[in-house]
Amino acid sequence: MNQKKSIDEDLSDIRASNASDPALPSQGKSFEHLSDQSVLRLYEGIRHQVEADRAMGSRYRLVGNAAKERAQRLQAELAQRELKFMPIIWS
Repeated sequence: MNQKKSIDEDLSDIRASNASDPALPSQGKSFEHLSDQSVLRLYEGIRHQVEADRAMGSRYRLVGNAAKERAQRLQAELAQRELKFMPIIWS
């Protein structure tokens, strides 16, 4: 059986976990329940959006402050897990 999950499934899992405990602030959410590969994919998704924005003239059309904060939380999780990743270069 294929154990890989699509990014849509990962996002659905995150949304479901967020909905299950609305008392927790979104800043306090962790990614510890996700696999290493899932955390990497979420981070890479934001990095690709930032690159697309840069290609469209350096105006952030796809990402904003919420995505930047999420990327920072993902980056902290990746560093904690000692995973290699390409950092996002914010302009």
